[in-house]
Amino acid sequence: MQVNEDNIQERRGYPRVKKLYLLSYVNKESGRQVSPVLMGRTLDVSPSGVRVEVFQRIGINSEMELEIACNEESITAKGVVVRSNRTGNEVFVVGIKFNESQPLLAERPLP
Repeated sequence: MQVNEDNIQERRGYPRVKKLYLLSYVNKESGRQVSPVLMGRTLDVSPSGVRVEVFQRIGINSEMELEIACNEESITAKGVVVRSNRTGNEVFVVGIKFNESQPLLAERPLP
């Protein structure tokens, strides 16, 4: 287990790295697309998941298709929402666990 900056033990297999990338996403519930392509930004990333800030409520267990803009290239990933919290007026922080590991995200230099 990892110990985060607040000295709290985490169950993650990979440490989170604070990185800001723009992303586009589509969310699905029960296999049905419930939104058009929308935009957001990452708050932190790891090979196993990402925490993003979006401007729409997204339900837990929603399926997500993401395209994350990393400098001059983009990374496409799919995952499932494991956490969703409202942090402000129509601002939500969503935790997404990737279906497949995305090690390139954590290895990227900061933009």
